[in-house]
Amino acid sequence: MSQITIKTLTSVHIGSGETFQYGNDFVRGKDADGDSIIGIVEPKQVLALIGEKNLDAWVTAIDGGRSTDQIVKQYAPSAKLEQYSRRIILSWANEIKPTDTLKEYIHDGLGRPYIPGSSIKGAIRTAVLASCCKERDDLEQYARNKSGKVTAKIIEQKFFGKDANSDVFRFLHVGDAFFGKNYEAAVRMVNINEREKAGFWDMTKSQLLEVLSPDDEAIFELRLKTELYERAKVATALLPECMHTLPELFQTINQYTKNLIKQEISYWMERQDKDDSGKVDDYLERMRQLLAEVEQCQPDKECVLRVGAGSGWRFITGAWTENWRTFETTVVPAARRNNQKYTQFHFPKTRRVDEECDVLGFVKLSILTE
Repeated sequence: MSQITIKTLTSVHIGSGETFQYGNDFVRGKDADGDSIIGIVEPKQVLALIGEKNLDAWVTAIDGGRSTDQIVKQYAPSAKLEQYSRRIILSWANEIKPTDTLKEYIHDGLGRPYIPGSSIKGAIRTAVLASCCKERDDLEQYARNKSGKVTAKIIEQKFFGKDANSDVFRFLHVGDAFFGKNYEAAVRMVNINEREKAGFWDMTKSQLLEVLSPDDEAIFELRLKTELYERAKVATALLPECMHTLPELFQTINQYTKNLIKQEISYWMERQDKDDSGKVDDYLERMRQLLAEVEQCQPDKECVLRVGAGSGWRFITGAWTENWRTFETTVVPAARRNNQKYTQFHFPKTRRVDEECDVLGFVKLSILTE
């Protein structure tokens, strides 16, 4: 079992499935240094401050549009935000609106934010699949299932196995990475949206996310069970070459990430002059910084991977179908809703970023012990 250090290069969001409403589930405030913070409301602590006899008044006030911090101030004027919050996080959003919702980050039973091993494993699977597909030019014929739906499932089965028992990723064990030494924050996600009649900076579908902050670190366990594969290989798919050792796997992941970022830089450099907001320039600068991180990784020992939500189609899927001859007629109509309205644009034409033009989810993995 190898010990792996994971460091967040950009903010990371892994959702818990819960969405908080401003005023009811979270409120804003200032810390001792005057920085903007958000308190995730703990109802039991609110009730302890205002008294059970005022419960109905609290519910009525919330239904009437008042926020929890206003209620607390009314019944417990000296109470501080920390006294009725489950946790305090920084607010990096330029503003918080009354209609805002906040998607919660996943936490364990002890309240620690973490990146599940399944999220790391899924990101590794995407990197390996993209690398396998790059070597093949005969995969387009497998893009549709028996009902005609466009899906990657058949192609995945060809490389990794037809079911859970034969899937080669059963031989990759990835533990959870528990964080908490650094702070969490709220960021607003917006779009860089390639448009003809408006600027590329698009805030019409913004969303607040709770995130791990950059430069946070944790340690998790990772193991390639090659000895188990050798005993079971007659009943499984062929183990990809890059999964025989951790150094080979890390090389593959890093090259995959490098290719994606370089393609991204090339794409937006061609559209840089069409944007009058200056945000494409900022985005390109962020991409170049990430590319430098990738290129500075120690061969065989370090790699950069993207995990979690909030980045858009290319970074989530690996974009390994973009070179297909039938990409525009097969993949794009399946991936883009109302595709007929946007045929004059390349797909994908939007990138999900925070207000600083950072793409969420980039982490650096380093082998600590083998």
